[in-house]
Amino acid sequence: MSDRQKVLLSLAFVLQTCSAALEPSEDTEITNEPLDVLHKDLTSLCSFLYAATTKLSLALKPSSPTYSAALTPLKDLADRVSALFHCANHFRAEAHGSILVEEVVSLKNDVASSIRDLVKTFIQIDGDDSRQDSGQAGDEYMVRTAAVHAVLEKARRLSANNLLAVRKRWSEDAASLDDGFREVADMIEEAESESTDDFDDSDDGWAEIGIEKSQKMVPEELERTKQVHGILRLVQLLHRRILRDILSTSHDAPSNATLDSLSTLSHTLLSASDDLVATLYTPQDPQNVATELGSFRKLISDFQALLAKPDALETQLQRLSLETKNGSKWFDTCFVQLHKAIDALDVSLRPT
Repeated sequence: MSDRQKVLLSLAFVLQTCSAALEPSEDTEITNEPLDVLHKDLTSLCSFLYAATTKLSLALKPSSPTYSAALTPLKDLADRVSALFHCANHFRAEAHGSILVEEVVSLKNDVASSIRDLVKTFIQIDGDDSRQDSGQAGDEYMVRTAAVHAVLEKARRLSANNLLAVRKRWSEDAASLDDGFREVADMIEEAESESTDDFDDSDDGWAEIGIEKSQKMVPEELERTKQVHGILRLVQLLHRRILRDILSTSHDAPSNATLDSLSTLSHTLLSASDDLVATLYTPQDPQNVATELGSFRKLISDFQALLAKPDALETQLQRLSLETKNGSKWFDTCFVQLHKAIDALDVSLRPT
């Protein structure tokens, strides 16, 4: 068997290994290894895969492939992808936290998928003689190699524990909440600008190209939008305070179950916030606003219940009471103000 034939068989085997790694695992693999050891093993495997990918791409350069030099990195890829799959299976939600496990599984899938795409590219190039010497083939394999490298670089930023994984998700949610807050602020600014605009109220020709000009806010809609803006501001403050005080890395972390619940609530709150903001575009339907406001209120109550849950965050809240003048009372006050603002908007939405 020639080296080229061996390489093609090895490529097919790596392809099969990657596809198997992408299949959902029915059961996690129980291990007594500490989390820091599992984390180190996973990141080390990604480093090995990075090196093997680089060697393979150099050996199988379409314009001048060296098949004999590709055999070792191909074996390394198959072995390391399989090892990565098993290592990822050692991370368990009940022991290490659901959010961390989701991050690990996402990394594993991205690695297997990107390597699979690279291997497919090499197989396709080899099977098409017209592409082997073409610039297109060179561009393809380089793009695929860069994609693998980019994914493997992510392993260096893999969260070391569930608290850090939740903080990462929390920061992403916070950025999106800020976007929603600014979106409503822009609505208010535009509406107030239009109310003092003395220019002609024509459509400026937009209708001629099939685009309808948005309706101006009536005073009731503008006031409603301002009320939602105030609610979102309070939510911003609450969200940031939880990150700073409850999810602090300088003290003992809450339990993984509590961390997972907080992260889930945060992401659901983001969706509810987006849905509420969407109801503010003109013409507003008070019934739609009321419906989304009801869902929003429930999530705020769920946050409040979790923070008040016995034992869930008792240590963190007691520490706050000792370290700061306001302590946990800040959260109590924030929830009172939030419910008051939501109630005021709810009353204004009722038919008169």
